Amino acid sequence: MRRPGPDEWAQLLKEFASSGLEQKEFCEQHNVSLSTFQYWLYRKSKKSKPESGSDQRFLPVEVVAFPAPKARDTTGPGWIEIELPRGVAIRFVVGTDTRYLGELFKVVG
Repeated sequence: MRRPGPDEWAQLLKEFASSGLEQKEFCEQHNVSLSTFQYWLYRKSKKSKPESGSDQRFLPVEVVAFPAPKARDTTGPGWIEIELPRGVAIRFVVGTDTRYLGELFKVVG
């Protein structure tokens, strides 16, 4: 295995970017260690990212209130209403968990 210096690694990384090869293939063709190649690739990518707080720009954001949601129609299709003996009516969405409803009816009688 060859052990390129920093300048040669920079050149190899440029060649790799335009080679269209997989990392392993590229390293085999250039007789360099895959793990060392990946280290230099990582090091290069880390250097190219801006440090936090350095020349980052933010766009202004304006927060506006959401309009009030429309009231749901609780009497139309998709809802079931059960009137209990004491005159209490309970509405729930079709598909509500039946175990929950069973427990609810036990409590409210």
